[in-house]
Amino acid sequence: GHKVDSDYNGKHEGKDDEGNETTGQIALWLLVSANLTVFLSLVIKNADRFSHLSKQTKNTLRQINQFQKKYLMKFHYYLNPLALCIAVLHFLLSCCRKSSLPEWGLLLVVLMVLLGVMIKFKLAPKSMRKIVYRLHTGLPTFSIMIVLLVAGHQIVD
Repeated sequence: GHKVDSDYNGKHEGKDDEGNETTGQIALWLLVSANLTVFLSLVIKNADRFSHLSKQTKNTLRQINQFQKKYLMKFHYYLNPLALCIAVLHFLLSCCRKSSLPEWGLLLVVLMVLLGVMIKFKLAPKSMRKIVYRLHTGLPTFSIMIVLLVAGHQIVD
């Protein structure tokens, strides 16, 4: 939810920091669905890199990863912006005075989607592409976003 400013008019009185749970659930599951292919790719790459699998198994995993990247990454490109739109709607329909952490998480979601769009359509200057890619795909950015969203919603709930 979002903080209510001094213009708070009491329209949410009695709801005690409740947001629109349906839009929040939809945004959550769209984000999970959109990023499942990325998670799968990371699992396959790390299994390939860090485990003692046979050469044939590693080749099979690489083929699966190539297949899922070719056919499933489209979901990543389309569902993440849709999830962002639903998350913004969730934010607008919510009322929270306990924590601003979900807003910070939403801001990072916006940043991640914008960075993804910059990568997909090569909108960043060539000199900045590596930085944009690292920010978009980096574990620290992702981790901070998840911690802010989860911790913020735990405080609100």
